[in-house]
Amino acid sequence: MSAAIKAIIFDLGNVLLPIDLSLTYEAFANYSAFSAIEIQQKIQEQQLWVPYESGAQSDSEFREYLRTHLALTCTDEVFDEAFSALLLDFHPGVYAWISSLKDSYSLYLLSNTSSIHAERFTKIKLGPQGQSLFDQVYYSFEMGLVKPNPVIYQQVLQEQQLKPDEVLFFDDNVANINSAKSMGILSYLIDPSQDYSQIQQILASYVSK
Repeated sequence: MSAAIKAIIFDLGNVLLPIDLSLTYEAFANYSAFSAIEIQQKIQEQQLWVPYESGAQSDSEFREYLRTHLALTCTDEVFDEAFSALLLDFHPGVYAWISSLKDSYSLYLLSNTSSIHAERFTKIKLGPQGQSLFDQVYYSFEMGLVKPNPVIYQQVLQEQQLKPDEVLFFDDNVANINSAKSMGILSYLIDPSQDYSQIQQILASYVSK
């Protein structure tokens, strides 16, 4: 193993946890005057999730915000179910695989996410075992920052007393990867259609150096 690599920072969605955004767009469309495609366009073009994921909105404020912008008519419970429809199941074996890395690296999770989603994948999907696999978990809504803002990476590095070239970062978003690279972090773009074996192949290249 390369002596320079001390830590791995993982994104969550589409890196360790498969997600399908279309499922949420379709679910919202069931309670809206807009189609799933129109909802997708509005969410992406107007960045409707960003204030919530950066911690600027409470759960109730976010629900009302989306109800207004997406013409939604639904209860809070139905809203949360639709908003969380994108969360799929973890790849088989992911817990054991992450655990196998703990002897060689410090492990961190850095995710752009919201309190509604975090409650779902920590209490239902990720669970106590999953949380304990990481030395520290960083959620954007708790930090008040979202990727690709370089400050979010700087905060993790400072808190963990890490240098950029001591860290490997895995994310499925090009902007997030480019931002991390601009800081000197060794960053790799992940293909969401593949499982964590692609990450293991990258790690193996460092072990062989």
